[in-house]
Amino acid sequence: MKTEKKKYSYTEWYSADELNEHSKKWLSELLFIKDEQQFLLNLIQSFSTKTISKNQLAQLEDFKNSINENEIMLHGKISQVKKHINQLKILVDGVNQLEMEHGYKKTHKELFKSINKYLLDYRTVKERGFAKLTSIMKSTKASNSYK
Repeated sequence: MKTEKKKYSYTEWYSADELNEHSKKWLSELLFIKDEQQFLLNLIQSFSTKTISKNQLAQLEDFKNSINENEIMLHGKISQVKKHINQLKILVDGVNQLEMEHGYKKTHKELFKSINKYLLDYRTVKERGFAKLTSIMKSTKASNSYK
């Protein structure tokens, strides 16, 4: 006799208010990152006035390119979240549209994964970039103190 294994999955159903709060939090974080990226680009630009080695210049350029690449993804994420927030009315309009409501929740789950991956990737870019900036700052301070 063949025994069939059943696969169970746990799905947490959030209320429309909770889904909206998630989406607003994502948008807030993404808009903060947008401002932060501009700050970082300005910071990198400020190093161009300092005397640094070609290697350090290459490191700064690498950090700048990483931010620019990340910024392209950021604009897409912001658009996705704004669209998702606008589509919330599917859940609160009082009309039973089970397929559309299920689709909204599925999209929410996919966005949850996508936004979290983006945030982790961005944090990695930022950490590596700050390590490069710190190294450059220490070496320029050391070389200036010998003058």
